[in-house]
Formats: sequence, C-alpha cells, structure tokens
Amino acid sequence: MSDPIDVLNLSATANEQEIRARYLELVREFPPDSDPDRFAEIRAAYDELSDPRQQLRRTLFRPTEDALSAIIADVNTASQARRIPTDDLLAMGRDIC
Repeated sequence: MSDPIDVLNLSATANEQEIRARYLELVREFPPDSDPDRFAEIRAAYDELSDPRQQLRRTLFRPTEDALSAIIADVNTASQARRIPTDDLLAMGRDIC
C-alpha cells in the first residue's frame, strides 16, 4: 500500500480533524459505487491514520519532526477515544526494543 499521508494528500503533521475532513472530501469525490478501488485505497489510508497506535508509531519514527513535541501536541488535542492507555504504550515500547 502507498503511504497513507500521500493517498489522502495530507501534511505529515495533520491532526485528527484534518485527517477526517480530507477523508470525507475524498469519499465525496470518489464514492464506493463509482470507483471501488480508489475508495478502498482511501478507506485503508484513513483507517491507518485514524488508529492511535499506528499514529504513535508514525510519530515516533517520523525523521523530519521532533517526535516528543508531536506526541505531546497530539495528547493535548486528541479526543478521549484516541488516547492510548499507559500499559499499551509500555507494551509497544517493549515490542520496539
């Protein structure tokens, strides 16, 4: 699969609202009935970018940004549903190391 950021044509620092707005815009442009392959690609990209665990991995390993400040900004602006429990973060750290 292509990079989800490229599929949705977003900046690497896009927040939750920008991701959702762009996704809805593209779904209106490429509805599932008219272009099912393009819709599937858009949906897969959105699913990956809206998953908080995937977003954390992208943030931690994004070479062009200060990962810590991006994580802090995301924690301060993310909805309660997107927050990751501490135990899950620690488990992810053990998986990486």
